[in-house]
Amino acid sequence: MNTPIIPTTDIVEQLATIDSVMTGLLDKLEKIQFEQGETDTLVLKLQEVISARQILIGQLVTDSQFEDRIYLQSQADKTTKFEHRAKKVLADREALLRGIRKGKRQTNLYKTIDSNR
Repeated sequence: MNTPIIPTTDIVEQLATIDSVMTGLLDKLEKIQFEQGETDTLVLKLQEVISARQILIGQLVTDSQFEDRIYLQSQADKTTKFEHRAKKVLADREALLRGIRKGKRQTNLYKTIDSNR
């Protein structure tokens, strides 16, 4: 995929915006109830934002003119923080799904037992 070359200052501004959006999405995902339909939309938006962020950081890293190591390190640190938050949200959702599945299995078991009486 050939991405257009964007001036470094624009990339830095876009990353700041994306980081803000990603923080907001993660905040919402951490607070929202699992059963709400908005969850799927938030996850899709988060995936889009993550992809856009990866592209922008890739452009910064490959830009031979950009030499601000401190900024790149701060972006790497933010990436790690975002990753930890996203993994926590994922783990919470997986735990809820396991609980729902277990409850359905138990309900079906009770129905089967009841129908055999």
